[in-house]
Amino acid sequence: MTFPAFRPALLTLAIAVALIGCDSTSTADTTPAPIAAAAFDLGADTFPSDNGRAGASAGANYTNAAIRVGIVTTVVGLSLALPSAATHAVTRDTPEVVDGVWIWATQENVLGTPVALRLEGTPDGGEIDWRLTAQQVGAGADAPFTYYTATTSLDGKTGSWRLFDPNQTGAVLRADFDVRAGDDQEVTFAVPKGRENGGTSVRYATNGSTHTFDFVSQPQDERALIQWSETTRAGSITADGFNGGATACWNASLANVSC
Repeated sequence: MTFPAFRPALLTLAIAVALIGCDSTSTADTTPAPIAAAAFDLGADTFPSDNGRAGASAGANYTNAAIRVGIVTTVVGLSLALPSAATHAVTRDTPEVVDGVWIWATQENVLGTPVALRLEGTPDGGEIDWRLTAQQVGAGADAPFTYYTATTSLDGKTGSWRLFDPNQTGAVLRADFDVRAGDDQEVTFAVPKGRENGGTSVRYATNGSTHTFDFVSQPQDERALIQWSETTRAGSITADGFNGGATACWNASLANVSC
């Protein structure tokens, strides 16, 4: 199973988006809140790591969970680089307003090629519709390409987004998120049906210091439910094909323990 990953050029573009600035001649009184950063987060930095700690004795239960979390967060993280960088640009810059639409626009050199970037936020009742497009500058340039679209609440803390790849038609990754309640959040990333491995999904949720990583791989229909405490480092894994499908646990030292 693989989540879609973007070409290196797109990662370079993501970095460029994060660094852009723009000049505005007209601004709105209230700039729309950007998509919450947590909508692009899989929480990999909260998963316990032994890091060669003295006295640590990582057992098979922890190791199996760590491998699964590591692979998925690495692959999905590549796809999240661009929307995360674009959201950072929203946070940094002051938009121009044209006919009620907030617009961030700039031109950047990406791998030696000038690229025009444009991020739009359009009010729609109690929501904001977002679109990020890019277009190569110069003769023979293709039409603007949409990298992602999103619909969020006015505070940016609930909604959904869809991610696109210039080499494919239609969305290659989508997400639904709700990160309103303090430390509690829930984001589900999924490969749209009709794609290779369509229906594959990973739900990342927090409840206080407890983190949940619920991964379903298609077409195998295999599930791995992993939970851990950011405070104690202890956790558990319940996965098809491991420990007979029964829940397996580890303690603060990452050693196997009874659940």
